Amino acid sequence: MIGRQQLDAELDRLTDMLPPWCEHLRHPAQFWPQFDALAQEILGHAQPDDRPHALRRLDAMLEKNGLRRPAGLPDY
Repeated sequence: MIGRQQLDAELDRLTDMLPPWCEHLRHPAQFWPQFDALAQEILGHAQPDDRPHALRRLDAMLEKNGLRRPAGLPDY
């Protein structure tokens, strides 16, 4: 488990990756499994009390980049 500062650093890296990643994505269907794997890794490092914070950050970064989870896709 990691502290909030390191958690935010991991989330910041993912946030910074999203625009170029989406720009070079060959097919949108490829995005979600990859994103979810990275999100799960970050969430797995979070302290239980920091998990809601991390989930809010993940949702905000998706919204900022105009990304919406497809219907029926489970949460990370």
